[in-house]
Order: sequence, then C-alpha cells, then structure tokens
Amino acid sequence: MSFLFPFALFGLLAIPALIIIYILRNKYKEETAPSTYIWEMAAKLLKRKNPLSRFEHLLALIVQCLAIAVFSVALAHPVFTLEGQADDIVFILDSSSSMGMVHEEKTRFERGIELIKEKADAAVNGSTFTLILAEKEPRLVCQNVDDISSFDIMLTGLGEPSKYETSLADSIALAQTLYSEGKANLCYLATDQDCAENVLTNVEWLDCSDNEENYSITDLKYKVDKKTGIITFDAVLSSYASDKEIEVMFYMNGIEMVKKTYACEKGLHYAISATAPTGGKPVESVKAVITNLTDGLMDDNSFTVFANTQQVDTKALIVSSAPTYLEAIFNAMKIDYVTMTPSSYRLVSGYDLYVYDNFTPNQLPQIGSSMFFGLKKSVEGAGFLVSTDEITPDEATTLAWANNEDSNLYNTLTRGIGKNRDIVLKQYMQYSLVNDFTTILTSNKKPSVFVGRSDYGTREVVFNFDLHNSNLPLLYDFVPLMRNLVDYCKPKFLTTFDYTVGDKAVFSIADEIMQVTVHRPDMKEGDVEPIYFEEGQEQYLYETRTVGEHIITIKYKDGETKDVRFFVHMSKPEMDPQPAAQANFALAITDNTTKGDGLLDNILPIIIAAAAFFAADWILYTHEQY
Repeated sequence: MSFLFPFALFGLLAIPALIIIYILRNKYKEETAPSTYIWEMAAKLLKRKNPLSRFEHLLALIVQCLAIAVFSVALAHPVFTLEGQADDIVFILDSSSSMGMVHEEKTRFERGIELIKEKADAAVNGSTFTLILAEKEPRLVCQNVDDISSFDIMLTGLGEPSKYETSLADSIALAQTLYSEGKANLCYLATDQDCAENVLTNVEWLDCSDNEENYSITDLKYKVDKKTGIITFDAVLSSYASDKEIEVMFYMNGIEMVKKTYACEKGLHYAISATAPTGGKPVESVKAVITNLTDGLMDDNSFTVFANTQQVDTKALIVSSAPTYLEAIFNAMKIDYVTMTPSSYRLVSGYDLYVYDNFTPNQLPQIGSSMFFGLKKSVEGAGFLVSTDEITPDEATTLAWANNEDSNLYNTLTRGIGKNRDIVLKQYMQYSLVNDFTTILTSNKKPSVFVGRSDYGTREVVFNFDLHNSNLPLLYDFVPLMRNLVDYCKPKFLTTFDYTVGDKAVFSIADEIMQVTVHRPDMKEGDVEPIYFEEGQEQYLYETRTVGEHIITIKYKDGETKDVRFFVHMSKPEMDPQPAAQANFALAITDNTTKGDGLLDNILPIIIAAAAFFAADWILYTHEQY
C-alpha cells in the first residue's frame, strides 16, 4: 500500500493531543443543594441502570481517536496494488469511409468511440490504453495512457472518419508489435465489418454496425448514337440491406434527362440503362442520382462522369511561307490556328503556341510556347545556338531515336510512336545546347529534335530541319509525335476525370497558368484549397480525399479563368462493408505479453467509516449531556 498524499498522515498527531486534553480536563466536585436533592438522587438511580455510563468518557475518547485516524488516512488517499490484475489494452478503431454511415443521427465511427469508452471505463484501475486509428496507414493516436480522463479527451478529439479504404490487417500487425514488445495484452477491434464468422484470435470485436439501409450506384457509362442523337446511360445499382424499388434520375450537362424506377433485391447488383435525346448538344457530363430514398451513406448515391471537353483549346500562330504540312496536321488535331507570312509577322500576344517554320524571329514571346523548324540564326534567350550553316550531306542522313528511355518526359513525348520507319533528312542545321534539353531524335549522334525551356522559362520544341527537307510528314509517326509535342507545349490540365478516393490526380501546369484552386465537396460555398507550385513546375500530384464532384479553377496570366471538374467516388468495398474480411484477425501471445498491476484507490469506504465514528462520538456526547 502507498499514499498519494502522505503528508496528510501528520493529522494523526491530533490523537495524542486529544488524549492529553482528556487527561488535563478540569475536575470539578458536585455539591447537592437541598432543593435539588430529590432530583439528583433520581438521576443517580437512572445512571446505575445504564452500565455504559461508567465508560462514556473513555468510549468518547476512543471513538474520537478512531475518527481522527480514519480521516487522516482518507486524506492521505491510500492506494493498494493488485498484482497481475490490470490490462494494457490496445483499441483499434476503423476509420474507413463506411464508418461515416449514419443511423439515428449517429455515425458508426461515433458508435465505435462509445464502445471503446465503455470498455475503458470498465477496465481495472491501473490499466493503460493504446489507440490505433485504422486509416489509409495505421496511426498510433496514443500509447499506454494510464489516465482515463486523458484517454477520453483523445477519443473525443478524433473528429470524423477518413474517406479512404483502410486495411485492418495493417493495424492488427501494429498491435502485434505492441504485443511482442510487452506493451499490450488485450485488444479490441471496433469496426463495421462483419467479424462474427472470422476466427478472432486474442481480438475482441466491437460491432459498430446497426444494419442501416444502404443503396449505391457503383458505375456509370454513356454512349451517343451520332445518327439518332440518342444518349444511352448504363449504370450499376444495388440495395444492400433490403428489397427496394429505387428511382434513378439521369442528367446530361446538369439537365434532367430521364427518370426510371428499378426493383432491386437485397445484396444483388443490377445493370440498369436508360435513353434520352441529346438535342444535338455535345456531352460535357452525365450523372445518375438515387432520388426517392435516403440512407445512412449518401456518398455512394450518385455517380458523375465528366467528358474530356473541359480543357482550354490551344491557340496557335504559324509563321511560314509554306505551311501546308503544319496546317494539315493542326487541322487533323482540331487546333485553332492562324497562319501568317514571315514578312507580315509582328510579335503579338494571345497565343499558346508560336510556330516558326524556316523563319527566325527577332525575339521570343515571354508568354506561350515556341516551336522551331529549321531555325537558321540564333535567337536571344532561346537556350541553344546555331553553330553551323545549313548542312547538305552527299547522302541522306537517317535520324535515330534517342537512347533516353529513363526519362519520363522522353517516354511521354514518344508515346504511341512505332519507331519502325526511317526518318531521312536531305538538309539540316547543327545546334549547340546551352540550357538543359531532352533529346528525342538525333542526327550523327547530335540533337536533331529536342524539347526544353528558354531563358524566360517558356517551353520550346526544336527541329533542326525544315519539314520539306524530310520524309517525316509522310510517315505515320508524324501524327502521334506532333500530338505529343503540342500537348507538351500546351498540356491538358487533366487527362482523367474519374478517380477512387485516395487516388492521385495529375495536374499538368502549363507555363501560362498563374493560379490553381480546388473546391472540394466537403467545403462551404466560396471556400477553396490553393495548389502551390513553383515557376517552371510541369506536374502536380493531387491526392483525392473526399467523395463527390471537385471544381478546379485555373487562372491564367492573361486574366482568363477556366473551371475543370472531376469526380471522386468511393471504393466498392466501402459501399458494402458487411461481409467478413478475407483474412483472419489474429494476435499471437509472446513471453512478453503479460498483465500489469492494478490499483485500488477508492477512499469512499474509508470516508464512510470516518463518518460513522464521528456519528458515534456525537451520539455519546448527546447521551452524556441529555
């Protein structure tokens, strides 16, 4: 036994002081007056009938001493050690998307916190508490906390579940580490997964599910018949808890198109479809929404698909006296372009791509990309120099693809190219590179086609030959090569518009982009998440964290703004979390896995005893007086 406040035991010194007071108390002699003699004799006769009357003072002293002793011990707060009676408990709380399902205005996540609190409150005093939050990666919230109040505060401050699919097995593995290190001997798993049929070894399941109603749309596709102008919607619909008739509304470009009702049996996935006329309008987005029912998990009640029509169109200026090849390829790529002769060229703004075909400009545009074909004189700030006059070899020169497969940029720029036809040059220039460039094609082991940045940070594509002096425009490879190069000069901000939560969206940062913000579906109207990127950064990886439609607002250096939307849906395992996990959840007991010592520090019985002694003393006192 030990005491939390041992200085309170100095109160026991009051006992000898009390005894001295009793010893030194005044002795007085009773005198009987004739007028009270009869009453005094009657009182003495009554006292002789009470055998305790002789010991009243001694009993009062004993009771008062005991009261002082018990009160002093109570104030010192004794603590008794109970060997091997306490547990080092590790709690695992599932924080996956499905734990956000609501039942009676309470999420499964909140239900899990309540169950953990109940187990912690019922634990033997002296137990310690460890909390593992099963997120995308297991997070150790706290470890071996021995104060229940502090542990409750940590539980209350957990907030909401994440929107990710989680692996409970990883959290069990972390708990096993604690078991092996002797830091835990009891484990509780709070989850909505059905673990009833699993073999739970040394793990106790805290069921967070109440079998809530849950419906979902797990997929959506569309196709348009160009002849009839009819759009067909194809989706997958499910009802997990009961048989239901589910009404689904289909949208195109945010406009209601058709509504249909489908009978769904519990636990089955139904491929559903609907058709509607487009009215000749291009498809920008399609959406399917469950409209007649609400359930505990609304995140999976809609599905949106955005078409690749949201990008900013590339505006090109071609400066050439013979632009036939360039106009043909730009027409095939549906690029908006303007052609200008070298004699009428003046540096103008407002274009994304400036193409200089066999022409040398006096200066480079500082906003927008440049593409050079057969540049014969150096341009200030271009990052490369014209080192020779035009070379006309006796025999045609064959270009070779650069041995640059380790470069992600090279692989991107050569995507879709067969590389199985010889590219022949009759005339070409020779350049020396000042800045860092990525070489795509070489002639005589020297750069012939390369990409990089100017001194102004703008993107450049350089061909050291005139297209008319090569067979490249006649080859199939010319089409994918030019498409890749134009995409490099004016990259599409997004190429994928459908993600599963936790995926990383690749944002391509064009040179003319000044600012990017993202409005997530969990934000209030007007709130945005800024995207920070450095000057010259080409890509940004954005991790998706919430389910629903996201709006990217892009602000360009010329003041123009553009909104691009993409959709993030739940992972399919999170839509129906009830089936038991494939792997069994088991913890192995090791030699280090032992119980700790419990504590008994309840002073209420001592206080009650002290109060009883005090009451007894008061009774003796009043009996003596009256």
